[in-house]
Amino acid sequence: MTIAERIRLHRQQKNLSQAELAERSGVNNKSLSRYELDTSIPPADALKAIADALGVSADSLLSDDNISIKDKELLKRFEAIQDMNGEDKAMVIKFLDLAIRDANAKKAYA
Repeated sequence: MTIAERIRLHRQQKNLSQAELAERSGVNNKSLSRYELDTSIPPADALKAIADALGVSADSLLSDDNISIKDKELLKRFEAIQDMNGEDKAMVIKFLDLAIRDANAKKAYA
């Protein structure tokens, strides 16, 4: 996915028009249109302004490699798990798998 496609996707997910995003970000509407059409690449300051207006990181507009976790408390917990040693991490992952399985079973039988 290109930068242009990611900007458009995030904008559409927020139900914003190009004009609304241009106003929120302070980026010229014509420039924003060119960025979304992939006829121009936004400079770093414009990219940051667009990302801020969309409530995403500039990295998420640059790369497909980002994982988006909107729940900040959950993200903190995953970061802590990531830093654990192998045995502790394996135990937490096993517990998460069990909790997810139980939640899915409850949903299926509700």
